[in-house]
Amino acid sequence: MTYSPVVVGSGLVARQFLKATQDTQRAVFDESTVLKRDAEYFREKIGTINSAEDLVNDRRLLGVALSAFGLEDKIDAKFLIRKVLEEGAEGDEALANRLGDGRYVALARAFTFEKVLNAKTQEPGFGTDMIARYRENVLANMEAGLAESGDTDIAYGASVREQVAVNIETETAFFKENIGKVSSAQGLINSPRLYAFAMITFDLQDKSGRTSLIKRVLEQGAQEPQALANILGDQRYIDLAKAFEFDRAPVSPMAEAGYADEIVSDYFLHEFEVAVGSVDESLRTALNFERAIPQLATGDSSENTKWFQVLGTTSLRNVFEAALGLPAGFSQIDIDRQAETLKDKMSARFGVESFSEMSDPKVMEKLIHSYLLQDQIKQGSSFGSGQTALTLLQSIPRRSLLG
Repeated sequence: MTYSPVVVGSGLVARQFLKATQDTQRAVFDESTVLKRDAEYFREKIGTINSAEDLVNDRRLLGVALSAFGLEDKIDAKFLIRKVLEEGAEGDEALANRLGDGRYVALARAFTFEKVLNAKTQEPGFGTDMIARYRENVLANMEAGLAESGDTDIAYGASVREQVAVNIETETAFFKENIGKVSSAQGLINSPRLYAFAMITFDLQDKSGRTSLIKRVLEQGAQEPQALANILGDQRYIDLAKAFEFDRAPVSPMAEAGYADEIVSDYFLHEFEVAVGSVDESLRTALNFERAIPQLATGDSSENTKWFQVLGTTSLRNVFEAALGLPAGFSQIDIDRQAETLKDKMSARFGVESFSEMSDPKVMEKLIHSYLLQDQIKQGSSFGSGQTALTLLQSIPRRSLLG
């Protein structure tokens, strides 16, 4: 059985009660068997999805994905969702942007089906073991060279050791600074200093000229028995191939660690909002506003784009229109005028000059407070004026009345 949120009172009273108990109620709600099963399914499967078509054809996966962005009612609009996902949200002509609804934009940005090759060389800490091995080999070769020369001049030996130490530091610094720019076997070979560093590290200096062989060793890796490094049967080649792993296949961002957990977290939160809405729709709107506006405010979109996304998202629009006391026909005027009106009203009433300021919890609280008050007035219009005033006074915390 799905847990139904407990809401006491209405308007501001209901919001205060919910805020005080939300963590406890969420903990119980998130233990819902259905939610947990769907979340686990999403975590297991999303990394295997390679296209928008694959996603829309798996109704269970699609349900979680759409709900995370408040689009659960579009579950049967498969063609629309597929087009949104395939076109992304980069260009002005992308369907997500043309729909004028920020939820589609967020969905398109979250689900990208382009494969990304995350080179091992770009991982934090890459090459630490190689650097130690490089130093060890260089020093060993130096000592062997000095011994072979038969030169017993102590000063000469000290001079050589000093110069070699400087060279090691120089080449190590170059390796650290530049290896992250290399993402392929050919890229490594094309950088003489990095290539030399790798050959010395794995004691393959005598094979440096056989670039075609080395390239094949690097590209084939050492995971499969038929890989060239394994066929050659030389541990040096195997170590080289394993160190760089240029054979790694491109992966989808959706297969990366943490991706599924982020979507599932939004899914659980949205489902809780829906459940709250079944008890009090105004509270659901307030919860959604409280979650969505900070994300939009801190985004990299332009001011106008953010306001247009508000106007294109019904729940967000409703909060602003009610909180700012805008007339019923406001949505019928030119969209640019609507945006300008919202900006002007927010500046005059709440002192907000930039959309980014709405990530401030104090500003958010004032907006939601105003929205819920206006909503109560609207709902109480069927009462007598005295009853409406009494209801509102009972809803406002005593500390607010006392200033």
